[in-house]
Amino acid sequence: MEKRALLVSAAIGLVALAALVGTALAAPKATITVGNNFLSPSKKTVSVGTKVNFKWAGGETHKIVKREGPGGAIESRARASKGVHLSKTLSKRGTYRFVCVFHPTEMRLKLTVVR
Repeated sequence: MEKRALLVSAAIGLVALAALVGTALAAPKATITVGNNFLSPSKKTVSVGTKVNFKWAGGETHKIVKREGPGGAIESRARASKGVHLSKTLSKRGTYRFVCVFHPTEMRLKLTVVR
């Protein structure tokens, strides 16, 4: 009976440890709000490995694209519905510039990725 209790306690401890390690290793996240004719914030600094979510909050149609920055193309589809419609984990340092193709003068984001 003592052996069984010890094994159960050890198993519970391992599960708890795995949960803590998983939480500690989870990538940091940042949310950019895509509103009616604005991106908020318009400037942000994040660390390498951050998952950036673009969350539509307004009712107008927007298409977010990366105009400058490291790596390949990043772009959403044209969307008007609320919710996260673009997510990207940024793995390279540098300055990324995003715009809405329909509202390029009002909707801009400068995203700086540091180590």
